[in-house]
Amino acid sequence: MKKIIIISILLLLLLGYTPYHELNDLAVIDVMGLDYQNNKYFLYLNIISSKNKVAISSGDSLGEVFLNAKNTYNKKTYYKHLSTVIFSTDILSQEKNLFTFLKDEFTGIDYLTLATKDDMESLFNKFHKGNDYRSFLIKEKEDTAAITNTTFKDLLSYNLDDLKTASIPLIKNNNELTSNGLYVIEKNLVLDKELSKINNIINNKASTFNEKIKLDNKYYQTAIYDLNTNITYKNNKLKVKLTGKIDSPDTNNLKEIKKIMEEDLTKDIEILINKELTEKINISNLINYIYLKEKDDTFKKYKDCNKEITVNLKIERKNNYD
Repeated sequence: MKKIIIISILLLLLLGYTPYHELNDLAVIDVMGLDYQNNKYFLYLNIISSKNKVAISSGDSLGEVFLNAKNTYNKKTYYKHLSTVIFSTDILSQEKNLFTFLKDEFTGIDYLTLATKDDMESLFNKFHKGNDYRSFLIKEKEDTAAITNTTFKDLLSYNLDDLKTASIPLIKNNNELTSNGLYVIEKNLVLDKELSKINNIINNKASTFNEKIKLDNKYYQTAIYDLNTNITYKNNKLKVKLTGKIDSPDTNNLKEIKKIMEEDLTKDIEILINKELTEKINISNLINYIYLKEKDDTFKKYKDCNKEITVNLKIERKNNYD
């Protein structure tokens, strides 16, 4: 009897407050994909079950496509456990009322959001389980720093911030999930993985990544970690100071590798700043520091101010396998 009670409690914790006797009547969704092709909307739904079926519906509007998916495989479609939503870049660039629609239709706003340029059906044929995306995000964030957990709540806040340009992590299906940079929604613009990585580092949303560095025709696997960015603006000078630690299991002589990495990071920050100024976008937090001091003509001040970038990495052993 005790075992039955414990199992029932675990089910309630895992599945929320859905009454147990209703579960058999529900198609519980954890991953959703939204696409727009040939003037039609497409909705892809992963149903939590032993077989993890994927349901696809279509319609001429967002309202119709969700209405058509109201029941899935003769069960009521249930979104309370939605954890991940993948948007095609086509629907993000086409449907201007997408976020407003989703905010009105769904009570939860903490689900993870991703974008893709890939064919949505092919993506869902291979990767449709919630764990596929959770595992990918954890690994990619630690290994490359090119992706961070961006929720629907984040996207809504970007839309309400006059200084912030809404962006979303971009993924690609290469027989495995990989980061493909950052998609800037308002500009229909893709930033590559390096710019996505440096943006996450500047915004203190990523503190570690691994890099293979070539020195004297030899490669060294390098770990850069404990990264922290400090930004100040005063007297028309924007200071960006990045500190962290560096290590490599391939060598104890890291002096030249450290120099290469510091130069690369400095260059990447400069490229990101130039990209923001050229494309007139604000995906990093840099302009916010100017706005706190100069609320008029902020973007012009960002463009014209003196910029001082400092990267200082400390050589220190990292315990990778403890």
